[in-house]
Amino acid sequence: MSFPTTGQIYQEPLDRIKGTLGRVSLDTFYQVTFSFGKMGSWFKVPASISGSSLNDGLNVQQKMSLMCTEAELPGTAYNATSAIGHYQGVQESFATLRDYPPLNLTFYVDADHVMIEVFESWMDYINPTIGQQASNSFKRLRYPKSYKEIIHITKYERDTFKKKVSFIPANNIKSSQLHYEFINVWPTNMSSMKVNYGQSNVLKLSVQLAYDRYRTNNSTDSVVPTITNLPETSALDTPVNNQEPAPYTFDYNTNIITNEYYNNFGDNKQNATNSGDFFDGSNTGPFGVGFA
Repeated sequence: MSFPTTGQIYQEPLDRIKGTLGRVSLDTFYQVTFSFGKMGSWFKVPASISGSSLNDGLNVQQKMSLMCTEAELPGTAYNATSAIGHYQGVQESFATLRDYPPLNLTFYVDADHVMIEVFESWMDYINPTIGQQASNSFKRLRYPKSYKEIIHITKYERDTFKKKVSFIPANNIKSSQLHYEFINVWPTNMSSMKVNYGQSNVLKLSVQLAYDRYRTNNSTDSVVPTITNLPETSALDTPVNNQEPAPYTFDYNTNIITNEYYNNFGDNKQNATNSGDFFDGSNTGPFGVGFA
Protein backbone atom coordinates (compact mmCIF):
# COMPACT_ATOMS: atom_id res chain seq x y z
CA MET A 1 0.00 0.00 0.00
CA SER A 2 1.39 3.38 -1.00
CA PHE A 3 1.71 6.44 1.21
CA PRO A 4 -1.28 8.85 1.22
CA THR A 5 -1.17 11.45 -1.51
CA THR A 6 -1.93 15.16 -1.24
CA GLY A 7 -5.33 14.58 -2.80
CA GLN A 8 -6.28 12.26 0.07
CA ILE A 9 -5.93 15.02 2.68
CA TYR A 10 -9.41 16.17 3.72
CA GLN A 11 -10.08 19.64 2.31
CA GLU A 12 -13.88 19.85 2.29
CA PRO A 13 -15.77 22.72 4.02
CA LEU A 14 -16.21 22.42 7.78
CA ASP A 15 -20.00 22.25 7.57
CA ARG A 16 -19.64 18.89 5.81
CA ILE A 17 -18.24 17.29 8.97
CA LYS A 18 -20.25 19.04 11.69
CA GLY A 19 -22.21 15.85 12.31
CA THR A 20 -19.01 13.87 12.79
CA LEU A 21 -17.14 16.32 15.02
CA GLY A 22 -20.17 17.71 16.85
CA ARG A 23 -21.63 14.43 18.11
CA VAL A 24 -19.06 13.10 20.55
CA SER A 25 -19.50 10.75 23.48
CA LEU A 26 -19.89 12.26 26.97
CA ASP A 27 -18.50 10.50 30.04
CA THR A 28 -21.50 11.26 32.29
CA PHE A 29 -23.97 8.90 30.59
CA TYR A 30 -23.48 5.34 31.80
CA GLN A 31 -24.98 2.69 34.04
CA VAL A 32 -23.35 -0.10 36.02
CA THR A 33 -25.58 -3.16 36.43
CA PHE A 34 -24.73 -5.65 39.15
CA SER A 35 -25.96 -8.89 37.62
CA PHE A 36 -25.23 -10.92 40.72
CA GLY A 37 -26.38 -14.52 40.69
CA LYS A 38 -24.87 -15.72 43.98
CA MET A 39 -25.65 -12.73 46.19
CA GLY A 40 -28.07 -14.79 48.28
CA SER A 41 -25.10 -16.80 49.56
CA TRP A 42 -22.83 -13.98 50.69
CA PHE A 43 -25.21 -11.10 51.50
CA LYS A 44 -27.73 -12.20 54.14
CA VAL A 45 -28.68 -9.00 55.95
CA PRO A 46 -31.91 -6.93 56.14
CA ALA A 47 -30.73 -4.71 53.28
CA SER A 48 -30.68 -7.75 50.97
CA ILE A 49 -34.49 -8.08 51.05
CA SER A 50 -36.05 -6.73 47.85
CA GLY A 51 -38.06 -3.59 48.61
CA SER A 52 -36.36 -3.06 51.99
CA SER A 53 -36.78 0.39 53.53
CA LEU A 54 -32.96 0.53 53.72
CA ASN A 55 -32.97 0.65 49.92
CA ASP A 56 -35.94 3.02 49.52
CA GLY A 57 -38.06 0.27 48.00
CA LEU A 58 -35.41 -0.82 45.48
CA ASN A 59 -33.49 -4.05 45.53
CA VAL A 60 -29.87 -3.77 46.61
CA GLN A 61 -28.49 -4.18 43.08
CA GLN A 62 -30.58 -1.24 41.85
CA LYS A 63 -29.39 0.89 44.74
CA MET A 64 -25.77 -0.01 43.99
CA SER A 65 -26.30 0.97 40.36
CA LEU A 66 -27.64 4.40 41.30
CA MET A 67 -24.95 5.05 43.91
CA CYS A 68 -22.06 4.16 41.59
CA THR A 69 -20.66 7.61 40.89
CA GLU A 70 -17.53 6.54 38.99
CA ALA A 71 -16.75 3.57 36.79
CA GLU A 72 -14.19 2.64 34.16
CA LEU A 73 -14.56 1.31 30.66
CA PRO A 74 -11.90 -1.38 30.52
CA GLY A 75 -8.58 -1.35 28.76
CA THR A 76 -6.43 -4.33 27.87
CA ALA A 77 -2.86 -5.12 26.90
CA TYR A 78 -0.78 -8.01 25.63
CA ASN A 79 2.34 -9.50 27.10
CA ALA A 80 4.75 -9.88 24.20
CA THR A 81 7.69 -12.13 23.52
CA SER A 82 10.54 -11.34 21.12
CA ALA A 83 11.94 -13.56 18.40
CA ILE A 84 15.39 -12.92 16.98
CA GLY A 85 16.89 -14.67 13.99
CA HIS A 86 13.91 -15.40 11.76
CA TYR A 87 15.20 -12.67 9.46
CA GLN A 88 18.76 -11.37 9.55
CA GLY A 89 19.08 -8.24 11.66
CA VAL A 90 15.34 -8.14 12.46
CA GLN A 91 13.73 -8.51 15.88
CA GLU A 92 10.04 -9.44 15.88
CA SER A 93 7.54 -9.46 18.72
CA PHE A 94 4.49 -11.68 19.15
CA ALA A 95 1.52 -11.63 21.51
CA THR A 96 1.38 -14.17 24.32
CA LEU A 97 -0.92 -13.56 27.30
CA ARG A 98 -3.61 -10.87 27.38
CA ASP A 99 -3.79 -8.77 30.55
CA TYR A 100 -6.94 -7.21 31.98
CA PRO A 101 -6.45 -4.32 34.42
CA PRO A 102 -8.61 -4.18 37.57
CA LEU A 103 -12.08 -2.67 37.46
CA ASN A 104 -12.31 0.38 39.73
CA LEU A 105 -15.71 1.54 40.99
CA THR A 106 -16.54 4.43 43.31
CA PHE A 107 -19.81 4.65 45.26
CA TYR A 108 -21.56 7.35 47.23
CA VAL A 109 -22.10 5.91 50.70
CA ASP A 110 -25.74 6.07 51.71
CA ALA A 111 -26.86 7.11 55.19
CA ASP A 112 -27.71 3.47 56.01
CA HIS A 113 -24.19 2.40 54.99
CA VAL A 114 -25.54 -0.34 52.72
CA MET A 115 -22.73 0.19 50.19
CA ILE A 116 -20.11 -0.55 52.85
CA GLU A 117 -22.09 -3.51 54.14
CA VAL A 118 -22.30 -5.08 50.67
CA PHE A 119 -18.55 -5.19 50.09
CA GLU A 120 -17.69 -6.04 53.69
CA SER A 121 -20.04 -9.03 53.44
CA TRP A 122 -18.66 -10.06 50.06
CA MET A 123 -15.05 -9.97 51.23
CA ASP A 124 -15.87 -11.69 54.52
CA TYR A 125 -17.56 -14.48 52.57
CA ILE A 126 -14.47 -15.01 50.40
CA ASN A 127 -12.21 -15.43 53.43
CA PRO A 128 -14.37 -15.97 56.56
CA THR A 129 -13.00 -16.06 60.08
CA ILE A 130 -13.89 -19.29 61.85
CA GLY A 131 -14.53 -18.65 65.55
CA GLN A 132 -14.72 -14.86 65.55
CA GLN A 133 -14.44 -14.39 69.33
CA ALA A 134 -12.18 -17.34 70.10
CA SER A 135 -8.49 -16.91 70.75
CA ASN A 136 -7.73 -19.74 68.34
CA SER A 137 -9.82 -18.34 65.46
CA PHE A 138 -8.56 -18.95 61.93
CA LYS A 139 -9.42 -18.07 58.33
CA ARG A 140 -10.38 -20.28 55.44
CA LEU A 141 -10.77 -19.47 51.73
CA ARG A 142 -13.83 -20.53 49.77
CA TYR A 143 -13.84 -22.03 46.30
CA PRO A 144 -13.68 -19.26 43.62
CA LYS A 145 -16.84 -20.35 41.81
CA SER A 146 -18.86 -19.63 44.97
CA TYR A 147 -18.04 -15.92 45.13
CA LYS A 148 -17.31 -14.76 41.56
CA GLU A 149 -20.06 -12.65 39.99
CA ILE A 150 -21.05 -10.81 36.77
CA ILE A 151 -21.10 -7.01 36.31
CA HIS A 152 -22.30 -5.08 33.25
CA ILE A 153 -21.50 -1.51 32.24
CA THR A 154 -23.64 0.23 29.62
CA LYS A 155 -22.37 3.39 27.91
CA TYR A 156 -25.15 5.39 26.28
CA GLU A 157 -25.46 8.97 25.05
CA ARG A 158 -27.49 12.10 25.74
CA ASP A 159 -29.88 11.40 22.87
CA THR A 160 -30.35 7.69 23.54
CA PHE A 161 -33.81 8.26 25.05
CA LYS A 162 -34.74 11.29 22.93
CA LYS A 163 -36.79 9.59 20.24
CA LYS A 164 -38.60 11.32 17.44
CA VAL A 165 -42.03 9.77 17.12
CA SER A 166 -41.98 8.74 13.50
CA PHE A 167 -43.56 6.07 11.39
CA ILE A 168 -40.74 5.51 8.95
CA PRO A 169 -39.22 2.00 9.06
CA ALA A 170 -37.64 1.13 12.39
CA ASN A 171 -34.20 0.47 10.93
CA ASN A 172 -33.91 4.16 10.02
CA ILE A 173 -33.99 5.34 13.67
CA LYS A 174 -31.54 3.74 16.05
CA SER A 175 -29.58 4.63 19.15
CA SER A 176 -26.29 2.97 19.92
CA GLN A 177 -25.35 1.56 23.31
CA LEU A 178 -22.01 0.00 24.17
CA HIS A 179 -22.25 -2.89 26.64
CA TYR A 180 -19.43 -4.48 28.63
CA GLU A 181 -19.80 -7.76 30.51
CA PHE A 182 -17.18 -8.49 33.17
CA ILE A 183 -16.95 -12.22 33.82
CA ASN A 184 -16.02 -13.78 37.19
CA VAL A 185 -15.73 -10.53 39.15
CA TRP A 186 -14.63 -10.41 42.78
CA PRO A 187 -13.35 -7.60 45.04
CA THR A 188 -9.63 -7.44 45.72
CA ASN A 189 -9.38 -4.14 47.56
CA MET A 190 -11.79 -1.89 49.45
CA SER A 191 -10.04 1.40 50.13
CA SER A 192 -10.09 3.15 53.48
CA MET A 193 -12.38 6.17 53.92
CA LYS A 194 -11.18 9.24 55.74
CA VAL A 195 -13.56 10.99 58.16
CA ASN A 196 -12.77 14.28 59.92
CA TYR A 197 -14.23 17.31 61.69
CA GLY A 198 -13.65 19.65 58.74
CA GLN A 199 -16.06 20.62 56.01
CA SER A 200 -18.69 17.98 55.32
CA ASN A 201 -18.45 16.06 52.06
CA VAL A 202 -20.23 13.02 50.68
CA LEU A 203 -18.46 9.89 51.90
CA LYS A 204 -17.20 7.79 48.99
CA LEU A 205 -16.25 4.14 48.84
CA SER A 206 -13.69 3.01 46.25
CA VAL A 207 -13.49 -0.67 45.36
CA GLN A 208 -11.08 -2.52 43.10
CA LEU A 209 -12.32 -5.71 41.48
CA ALA A 210 -10.56 -8.43 39.54
CA TYR A 211 -12.14 -10.39 36.70
CA ASP A 212 -11.13 -13.13 34.29
CA ARG A 213 -12.08 -11.36 31.07
CA TYR A 214 -14.71 -9.11 29.53
CA ARG A 215 -16.76 -9.14 26.36
CA THR A 216 -18.48 -6.31 24.50
CA ASN A 217 -21.66 -5.80 22.52
CA ASN A 218 -22.57 -2.68 20.56
CA SER A 219 -26.35 -2.80 20.24
CA THR A 220 -28.95 -0.62 18.58
CA ASP A 221 -32.53 -0.27 19.81
CA SER A 222 -35.44 0.38 17.49
CA VAL A 223 -37.99 3.12 18.02
CA VAL A 224 -41.55 2.10 18.77
CA PRO A 225 -44.19 4.89 18.80
CA THR A 226 -46.30 5.54 21.87
CA ILE A 227 -50.05 5.05 21.90
CA THR A 228 -50.66 8.79 22.35
CA ASN A 229 -49.07 9.55 18.97
CA LEU A 230 -50.54 6.70 16.96
CA PRO A 231 -52.42 7.90 13.85
CA GLU A 232 -55.27 6.04 12.25
CA THR A 233 -52.96 4.73 9.51
CA SER A 234 -49.20 4.51 9.33
CA ALA A 235 -46.34 2.80 7.56
CA LEU A 236 -46.77 0.00 10.07
CA ASP A 237 -50.07 -0.84 8.42
CA THR A 238 -48.29 -1.89 5.21
CA PRO A 239 -48.37 -5.68 4.77
CA VAL A 240 -45.06 -7.41 5.44
CA ASN A 241 -44.08 -10.47 3.41
CA ASN A 242 -47.58 -10.47 1.89
CA GLN A 243 -49.14 -10.90 5.33
CA GLU A 244 -51.74 -8.71 6.94
CA PRO A 245 -50.30 -6.73 9.87
CA ALA A 246 -51.10 -7.93 13.34
CA PRO A 247 -53.38 -5.75 15.49
CA TYR A 248 -51.78 -3.31 17.88
CA THR A 249 -51.76 -4.22 21.53
CA PHE A 250 -51.41 -1.77 24.37
CA ASP A 251 -49.88 -2.45 27.78
CA TYR A 252 -51.50 -0.17 30.35
CA ASN A 253 -48.69 -0.79 32.84
CA THR A 254 -45.91 0.41 30.55
CA ASN A 255 -47.82 2.66 28.11
CA ILE A 256 -46.17 0.72 25.29
CA ILE A 257 -47.74 -0.18 21.99
CA THR A 258 -46.65 -3.42 20.34
CA ASN A 259 -47.03 -4.64 16.78
CA GLU A 260 -45.98 -8.15 15.84
CA TYR A 261 -44.27 -7.05 12.63
CA TYR A 262 -42.30 -4.10 14.03
CA ASN A 263 -38.64 -5.15 14.18
CA ASN A 264 -35.34 -4.71 12.39
CA PHE A 265 -34.13 -8.13 11.45
CA GLY A 266 -36.63 -9.50 8.96
CA ASP A 267 -37.99 -11.98 11.50
CA ASN A 268 -41.57 -10.84 11.75
CA LYS A 269 -42.35 -12.97 14.77
CA GLN A 270 -40.40 -10.82 17.25
CA ASN A 271 -41.70 -7.89 19.23
CA ALA A 272 -39.42 -4.86 19.55
CA THR A 273 -40.50 -3.61 22.98
CA ASN A 274 -37.58 -2.35 25.01
CA SER A 275 -38.78 -0.12 27.83
CA GLY A 276 -35.61 1.96 27.49
CA ASP A 277 -36.88 3.13 24.09
CA PHE A 278 -39.80 5.07 25.52
CA PHE A 279 -38.12 7.78 27.60
CA ASP A 280 -38.87 11.09 25.98
CA GLY A 281 -35.69 12.70 27.29
CA SER A 282 -37.58 15.41 29.19
CA ASN A 283 -36.41 14.21 32.59
CA THR A 284 -32.91 15.01 33.67
CA GLY A 285 -31.20 14.31 36.95
CA PRO A 286 -27.84 13.57 38.57
CA PHE A 287 -27.67 10.21 36.77
CA GLY A 288 -28.37 11.49 33.26
CA VAL A 289 -31.37 11.64 31.00
CA GLY A 290 -34.30 9.55 32.11
CA PHE A 291 -32.97 8.99 35.65
CA ALA A 292 -34.44 11.98 37.48
